[in-house]
Amino acid sequence: MAASTWASPEIDARIIALKQTKGLSHTTIAAAIRHEFGVFVNKNMVLRRARTILGIDRGEKAANERLERKRRAEKAERAALEPKASRPVNVPPPVVTLPPLASVRAQALDELVAQAQAMGFYELPRPVPPPTPAPLGNGKCTFPLWGDEPPTHQYCDKRTPLGSSFCPDCRRICFYRARAA
Repeated sequence: MAASTWASPEIDARIIALKQTKGLSHTTIAAAIRHEFGVFVNKNMVLRRARTILGIDRGEKAANERLERKRRAEKAERAALEPKASRPVNVPPPVVTLPPLASVRAQALDELVAQAQAMGFYELPRPVPPPTPAPLGNGKCTFPLWGDEPPTHQYCDKRTPLGSSFCPDCRRICFYRARAA
């Protein structure tokens, strides 16, 4: 007997009949359906079809409900075993006050200045701010001309190739590679 589709009433009836037989696994039922009806069926297809026919909801919702019931039971057991930690009713929670961060920094800086003056320094040297490069893409070379001296903010200003920040001469200085002998 050949069935036209996997979900035919004959196959459904046979699945129910085999399912009600005690001790048959879904793999065994799938093999019997394959042999009798000539359709490809595996154990997962039989299991899904049997649940659909019998109206058994074992989906995600049922699994979540079981998990939630288990969590509630465990929580109740823990609550019964552990006494509640409580604070006296009229006592406010402890308050921690820290000095503002700016005042802590200022105090640390004052201590450093005092230490420097104690060692013989009367004024701390001020750090030199890094030079700000000229805006890129303006067609002028941005190679600084001041070297190791204090910045004069003077740049090469020669014409640069498209997409480069340095002229060919300054690029040779920046990216010089020693040649192998």
